Amino acid sequence: MKKNLLALAVLALISGAAAAQSTVVLYGNVDLGVLTQNHSPAGGSTTSIANGGISPSIWGFRGSEDLGGGLKASFNLEGHFAADTGASDPRLFRRQSNVALSSDSLGSLTLGNQYSPAILAFAATDPRGLRENFSGLYPWAYNSGALTAGNNGNNDVGVFLQNAVSYSHKLGPVGIAAGYSVSENKGAVYSLGATYAGPVSLSAAYQGTNLPGTSERMSSLYTVGAGYTVGALTGKLNYLRGENKNAALVETSKVGVTGVGLDWKTAANNTVMGAVYFGKNKTNSNDKTTTLILSDEYALSKRTTLYGTFVYADAKAGATLFTTVVAGGTAANVGTSLFNVGVKHSF
Repeated sequence: MKKNLLALAVLALISGAAAAQSTVVLYGNVDLGVLTQNHSPAGGSTTSIANGGISPSIWGFRGSEDLGGGLKASFNLEGHFAADTGASDPRLFRRQSNVALSSDSLGSLTLGNQYSPAILAFAATDPRGLRENFSGLYPWAYNSGALTAGNNGNNDVGVFLQNAVSYSHKLGPVGIAAGYSVSENKGAVYSLGATYAGPVSLSAAYQGTNLPGTSERMSSLYTVGAGYTVGALTGKLNYLRGENKNAALVETSKVGVTGVGLDWKTAANNTVMGAVYFGKNKTNSNDKTTTLILSDEYALSKRTTLYGTFVYADAKAGATLFTTVVAGGTAANVGTSLFNVGVKHSF
């Protein structure tokens, strides 16, 4: 009897130790606000309950296990939803569904659906840190081939790579990453990113997307940027270039977007941000948009933030989605004002 009790005690200790080495976390954001726009692409003014003012509304699971010797296994399952209606994307884990092995000394190897290494590098110097709206996220997505006929099935708006394998590593202040989406008759995607973190921050990235079933390049994205922090002020400058071809390999757009911004941390829980983006399409001289953005983000706690954003977009007569930083774009040949106030809560 004593031996049986001892065996059970040892088994409980072993099970407890194994459980202590593994963690699974449920996480997410809910971000909603009121958005007004005086000139919508469809005409007239609009007021809406807007999803994702500064962050996407998402939910997911992530977990890791300590394998010993500095090696760790992990997974991430992540999807997004429209918090204003409760509607979910038909693909449950559209954003992430991957597994990884990593160590501090060797870096990380990730397999599956995942964030593009290139866009993660781009985020480091985008003037608005790739906020979910009114940032470099949209010229990146719109110039990734997403608007081109015959779009690559492994490239999800330039942000998520499906059927992908990636490697990333940090060497002190330097970060490097590379990703590749296996074609599987959908088209290969190549993604590279590099960053330097410090008082001076630097980033460079490239992403190329092939036409399905070919080795021909359909879209290419290039970006370089820099930032500098002194005291409560952080300035950022970034240049993004996107080139697209249609299914017949005819060039349809060659867009350059320059963004410059300044963040002022007025208090530990408050940041005032200002940014200007200049978008120009070299294949269409009338496709130009200049966008001014002013915002304030006030953290009520570590998980809850109130925000207010004012945007003025000057879109020329031939302006398209290629040159905008506004989700869904704005009316052409007119100046458009937008105002968004909302709250983001993370869990």
